[in-house]
Amino acid sequence: MNSLKNCILLVSNSADGELSTYTLDTSKPELRPGERQRIGPQVMPLAPGADQRTIYAATRGASPSLVKCTLDARTGRLTTEYSLAVNSSHVSIATDRSGRFLFGASYGSHEVVAYSTARLDSGDATPLQTLPGVRNAHSVVVSDDNRFVYATSLGNDELLCCAIDENPVQPLRLVDTVSFDKGFGPRHMRLSPGGEWLYVLSEFRATVAVLRRDTANGTLTLHGVSERAAVLDGMNDGFARPPATDPQPDAATLTSLIWAADIHVRPDGRFVYVSERTTNRLFVLRVKSDGMLEHVSHVETEAQPRGFAIDPSGQFLVACGEKSAHVSLYSIDAASGALTLRSRSPGSRGANWIEIVPRS
Repeated sequence: MNSLKNCILLVSNSADGELSTYTLDTSKPELRPGERQRIGPQVMPLAPGADQRTIYAATRGASPSLVKCTLDARTGRLTTEYSLAVNSSHVSIATDRSGRFLFGASYGSHEVVAYSTARLDSGDATPLQTLPGVRNAHSVVVSDDNRFVYATSLGNDELLCCAIDENPVQPLRLVDTVSFDKGFGPRHMRLSPGGEWLYVLSEFRATVAVLRRDTANGTLTLHGVSERAAVLDGMNDGFARPPATDPQPDAATLTSLIWAADIHVRPDGRFVYVSERTTNRLFVLRVKSDGMLEHVSHVETEAQPRGFAIDPSGQFLVACGEKSAHVSLYSIDAASGALTLRSRSPGSRGANWIEIVPRS
């Protein structure tokens, strides 16, 4: 695993419309708060560019936008380059490894969108390509070999695999679709180191689908689904919720429903981590020799933990909560994957997304 000493932590705060920066010093360890940068109402997903110094953000307010920032990796200071209005409100964005494309998943517009970064830089936010009918699209991930894009459809219980073609006008070509059983609700996903496996989180059940990936053609085969953690056995399966800007279901009902959010893989590939918002927990799952996952531990964390991240060294996990005013730093036990709280730092309102990038 990477032995970087210092990293820059970026946290989206939707209620305050800003990004917070922190320095993560893994030798101490501690989070040192830095500056806050105004981005726009309901700023949520982030995507570092190929150079790790370009940071894209998407806002999901009444007038959604894509924002490009530049990160000074020495000081941790962010500079906003531009903010462009877009037609789709994106819940997830990702760049390709060459920096040519920005991909977005739009929950409310039910589509996956491809943008040219060069056109964005020139002030043109017109999509290169739109894949419609991806009901409640919820995440988009680019493979490390820069050949494939994966996107989840929460509402269709599907996962799309698209090849990245050289076609400058239509860069995405659908090559595979994986169907889950009705009510699975595929949400966020992560590739294993080396790309042999894809882990897909069920928002409605807090289970994880393990898919074997053909690294040559990008296609996927369902290997199995993890069991639900015993501590969640008394809860009911969740369901697709309206966008945050729309009226929400009855609050009393929601307290009984599973509402899983984010998933990450430790850089050595031995453990998978999942957040669940209703119970405010982080779950640790071990990768077994047969490729399947087993629950080994969990901790309570910040209120409504929509986003978290693991540092490149694999030694620390940082979590935030949409209903918390703090950001938590955990150490990760090398052998068991267990999380131990090391510190809590002041945060901002509506914290929902975290990215960690190396510091020069």
